[in-house]
Amino acid sequence: MQIKFFAPLNCVTFKRPMGGSHRYNDAAYTEFRNALGFFALKAMHGREPLKGAIKLYADVYKNLKPESLTFGDWDNHAKAICDALNGICYTDDRQIVEGHIRLFKGEPHIFIQLEEL
Repeated sequence: MQIKFFAPLNCVTFKRPMGGSHRYNDAAYTEFRNALGFFALKAMHGREPLKGAIKLYADVYKNLKPESLTFGDWDNHAKAICDALNGICYTDDRQIVEGHIRLFKGEPHIFIQLEEL
């Protein structure tokens, strides 16, 4: 099975949650995860989450200055996207056995494609 969807969102990257003895994620990260989860839920059309091994592709577009060379850490984009799809597109992100995250400059949006292997 294959799932493809577009989300007109700015990817908010994962940051280590801190706060003394209590760990928390900041509001922008939580809002991003919820919003991406909403688009994923629509793309699932009521289907159950994928159960097998998964290949993930994600093209992330960010609005950056032309001279900017930094997108933030690649792996933090991957973590944010994978966590947002947990329990919606797949049962757990441990099912992802291959992942491709590409970062581009442009109008903020994310295109995601999942393939069950």
